[in-house]
Amino acid sequence: MPSFSPKLGLTRAVNDSSREADFLRLLAASYHSLYSLSLAIVGKRNDADDVIQEVCVVLWQKYDEFEPGTNFRKWACSVTFHVAKAYARKEQRRRGRRAGLSDEALTKISQFRTAGSELFELRREALRECVGKLSAKDRSLLSECYQAPTSLVDYARRHGRTVSAVYSKLKRIRRALTECVHRHLSRGDDE
Repeated sequence: MPSFSPKLGLTRAVNDSSREADFLRLLAASYHSLYSLSLAIVGKRNDADDVIQEVCVVLWQKYDEFEPGTNFRKWACSVTFHVAKAYARKEQRRRGRRAGLSDEALTKISQFRTAGSELFELRREALRECVGKLSAKDRSLLSECYQAPTSLVDYARRHGRTVSAVYSKLKRIRRALTECVHRHLSRGDDE
């Protein structure tokens, strides 16, 4: 919540509000990855729910340490890893048994999850760019077939095409997008 100080005036409240909005936007974009990582470490959804609540608090408290322009998800996953690991240890002590994975195994899981998330983001960004390179007609076909609540039969009927022709066109578009994404990722730049 934005704070208002008579000394700092409204500018501080606006800056705090903007900072909070940036944090919430970054957190929302990374939430699934953070939750998945915590679940992989603690093993139970109820425990993962507890961990992710603590993670959100810690991330907000440490948000001043985050370097703007760097990878928020990677930074947040690192925090999540440490919070989840501490939670798992505490639960093991509370239950009086040594169960669960070793620190080395947890580290490998964390590295794997983080790398997977980063690759997914790179692929999604490449796909967005590749879709942008399609003709307007092809983008419209994709949008109508995948985003709108319509069937291919309805689409084909509305556009005077056979269902087979629509399937074939979609197959060619998907193949072109797949190749474009692969080229984009293999070169590390766009075409």
